Amino acid sequence: MKPQPSARDTMLQLGYLGLVPFLGGVLITWADLTLFGLSGEQLFLSYSAVILSFLSGVLWGNGIDHFSHKLSRNALLLSNLFALLAWGALIQGATQYVIATGILTAGYLAVWLAEKWIRKSEREEEQPAAYQVMRGRLTAGVVGCHGLLLLVA
Repeated sequence: MKPQPSARDTMLQLGYLGLVPFLGGVLITWADLTLFGLSGEQLFLSYSAVILSFLSGVLWGNGIDHFSHKLSRNALLLSNLFALLAWGALIQGATQYVIATGILTAGYLAVWLAEKWIRKSEREEEQPAAYQVMRGRLTAGVVGCHGLLLLVA
């Protein structure tokens, strides 16, 4: 019987597989194709807004799991701010994809920095192995994909 993958393995696999739709959006834009009647930019930006909202939820979860921590309130507020940024970018993307791409790029960098800042202040707790390394790589990959989108669009 094959052993079950660990939660760490699943985290890494899902994290890196999450880059595929970003790359797909860039390729569809570059090839000037549509998918489901949507342009590559629309596909890319909608996926990007969803993932930024997902990452905002990670901050929310961190905040509610650590109510006694001094930065818990900040994590909750930032999670809502980043989710609203994603929503704003999604609305902007309908007509101004360059502005939306910039908003989302800034959002990814800000949520990554906020997460690093909060996790660093929670030194007393065990962090998931490899999480910060993966997050740094994924943030770099996602920001790079946003740059590529602007180049090929």
